[in-house]
Amino acid sequence: MAMSIKEISAVLDEIDFNHKLDEEDDLIYSAGGNSENTLAFFIRARENGELFDMLARLLDDNRDQIDAKGSAHTNVLMSYLLLRNYQTKFGTWEFDSEDGTISFAVEIPLEDNNLTKKQLKRIVNLMMSAGEEAGNIKHILAHGKLPLEGDDAAKKIAELEAMLAKLQGAGSI
Repeated sequence: MAMSIKEISAVLDEIDFNHKLDEEDDLIYSAGGNSENTLAFFIRARENGELFDMLARLLDDNRDQIDAKGSAHTNVLMSYLLLRNYQTKFGTWEFDSEDGTISFAVEIPLEDNNLTKKQLKRIVNLMMSAGEEAGNIKHILAHGKLPLEGDDAAKKIAELEAMLAKLQGAGSI
């Protein structure tokens, strides 16, 4: 069962999520966050409406996309994003090595049912919480340090960094 971008927009209206519907480009877009961290949101109904796709792109203080391409701290950033993916039930942190953008994405197949109001509200709340990560990511890019505390977090980061180094050494990444 497919769901059109107009139907998704109607559900977003029901949950009071401020957005703009661009029917010509089959896209819903919005922005959110707080005074320190801003996100741009993009929603598409791909594969003839059988795949819901929501993307949150991190923006800098000038409301431009955060560009981590060429950063001296990309390996630390990758370790942090890997940790966040490990800790998240659904959704994926992504780093585009071509343009340096950092995004959080949720894709839900809608092959046999429509997205419910409750599901969409959960996805929107998850996406809004991605804004909390923007400050950590900016800190990592500026200082090359993970803004985490505690022995367990440090141990997990060290394990994930070792895994990443092993993968990079094997030529898998």
